[in-house]
Amino acid sequence: MAFRHNYALIAAGSVGRTLIGRLPAKARQIGPVAAVSYRVASRIANSLRAGTAARDIAELDGNSVILFHAPPDQIRLLLHLCFASPLNWHGRTVVFCDCEPPSGALARLHAAGVFTASARTFGVPGFAAIQGSPHALSIARRIVRDVGLRPLEISTDGADVFSAAITLATAALTPLIDRAAYLLRCAGIRDGDSIKVTEILFQQTVRGYAHSGRQSWPWHIGAPSLEQIEAEVCAVDSKLAPLFQELLLLGFETFDKHPEIASSLRRSQNC
Repeated sequence: MAFRHNYALIAAGSVGRTLIGRLPAKARQIGPVAAVSYRVASRIANSLRAGTAARDIAELDGNSVILFHAPPDQIRLLLHLCFASPLNWHGRTVVFCDCEPPSGALARLHAAGVFTASARTFGVPGFAAIQGSPHALSIARRIVRDVGLRPLEISTDGADVFSAAITLATAALTPLIDRAAYLLRCAGIRDGDSIKVTEILFQQTVRGYAHSGRQSWPWHIGAPSLEQIEAEVCAVDSKLAPLFQELLLLGFETFDKHPEIASSLRRSQNC
């Protein structure tokens, strides 16, 4: 079967803000566009300036590769329409762009003989994460490269671990940045200076790790003073102190350094 376009599209929401909208040759790459209704499909095609609105998902029969995007509150409805369609899904490839399909939907697509992959940006300029079966993954990789990004391939069972890494480096880190600035203010530093110094300290830590890895840890060679770090733990407020102590212990355990200091710190009484 010959295909006139690289991709068909099933979508909802602001598709223009996704990887699909950034495709430089989308006007000739995208063919039929399906959505919850013909009106919505027309709106999406017009906003992209690419593709032709389809009245039904079955009209995508002439395309082996289907791009899919929907916001979280609409993805289940759109997938339900896909499964209700008479379209023969066997042997087709579906690439989910900047959206995460429910695991149950993926299992159903795989059972129908569909190859699937995902491609999404994650807040780091110049990169996009891709994941999926080998055949579909090659298409996701091509899409990411077409929009000028570098693909980062996630293992088939690594999605949650990848998301945990992103959360740890963003949402989970922000409170620590805030507490560091707060402690500087408690030490008498002015508000503006406390924020600036905190910014410099965290940037220096990240740059050091990027350059030297684990060896950038301040206590990689020389052991810290147990008396000093115990004094620091006692100096912070009672809510922060247990977390502060656990983070210090995490450093000793992660880098396998100074076990005697770690043991003494673990035995020390809370202030």
